Amino acid sequence: MKALCWTCGREAPDARTYACPDCGGTLMLDYGDVAGEWKDDSQRGMWKYRRLLPDVPEEHRLYLGEGATPLVPSRRLAKRLNVGELWFKLEGGNPTGSYKDRIAAVGVSRALAAGRGACIGTTSGNAGAAVAAYAAVAGLPYHLFVLEHMAEAKLAQVLAYNAQVRKVRGFGTSPEVGDRVFARLFEAARERDWEVTITAFRYNPYAMEGVKTIAFELAEQLRGAPTSVYAPAGGAGLYVGIWKGFEELRRIGEIGSTPHMTAVQSAGCANIVRAYEAGLRTPAPGASTSRISGLQVPNPPDGGVALDIMARGGGSATAVADEDIWEAQRLLAEEEGLFCEPAAAASVAGLIRASRERGGLPAERAVCVISGVGFKDGQRLADMVAQRTVPLLTADRLGI
Repeated sequence: MKALCWTCGREAPDARTYACPDCGGTLMLDYGDVAGEWKDDSQRGMWKYRRLLPDVPEEHRLYLGEGATPLVPSRRLAKRLNVGELWFKLEGGNPTGSYKDRIAAVGVSRALAAGRGACIGTTSGNAGAAVAAYAAVAGLPYHLFVLEHMAEAKLAQVLAYNAQVRKVRGFGTSPEVGDRVFARLFEAARERDWEVTITAFRYNPYAMEGVKTIAFELAEQLRGAPTSVYAPAGGAGLYVGIWKGFEELRRIGEIGSTPHMTAVQSAGCANIVRAYEAGLRTPAPGASTSRISGLQVPNPPDGGVALDIMARGGGSATAVADEDIWEAQRLLAEEEGLFCEPAAAASVAGLIRASRERGGLPAERAVCVISGVGFKDGQRLADMVAQRTVPLLTADRLGI
């Protein structure tokens, strides 16, 4: 395994280097030619793919039930939207309710193996809950800096795992504040020998390898690759990770071609989409006005890599209004029986837009990544049912 710069191709000198020492570019891990079987079915969960993950001694591999999440077929939306096949990858089935558990499992296991004194990171909610859970079982302190207006249910979940949490004014709306927070965290990590657990390839390419196991599972569950994958995009790490997983499978001959990847952003924080539409390789500037927790990332750390993937022909980006995301969340609950948080429904909102613009997708075998469970956002749940009334009856007057 080598850590190579995505921009200039230079190899990182050691496993503690998180960015290219020459150009500052994002590092990506390269496993070369994988000899023999790429899976190890004797291992639990996503650790069955350990040969394509950072090397962590077995005694340090943390496992809380992450990975092997359900892939369920659409019962109603596929017909309504005229999609050939539509599948939902339910990442809310992970231990803390989101795909971030895959990242935390690899990152905190690696920190434990390296003897780090603590973990330090940022979050809009789900990453914090994931790292806090795995840090708790590892016995590592976790220093976490969060958005000023973090969803209360997500904050409560993080606090339940006993993380040391601080809110930062302007974090999540101002790109400049975000850049200063990231810089200070890395400085503190170097000074104290802590593990940085920011969930982005730009800030920890080793932990982020856990994301690509979604692609590995999809290829196994579908017995091949889908034709298209729709993924919510805040920082774009989910998009890049899934693309990387499919690309590795193509390189070792497990699949013949990779799916078209669509990054779906909120129109209120569409820095990647605006850059994609303008033919740029770096995210467009601008503050976030989105109300969707998890998509409020005005300085997407993996946006440049995602845009480069798109420019190479690996995918595209689309933006949908917050209201369209909430509508997709409602449709998933009422028509498919799937309750997810708003950010997770962005993938479905993107698919709906694509279907309407193209008059259906009858030739597609599409997967929407449902990145987190619905109980992550208590306020949105309350809003969803605010107009529903529940009458109080007596036992002899049930009305049936």
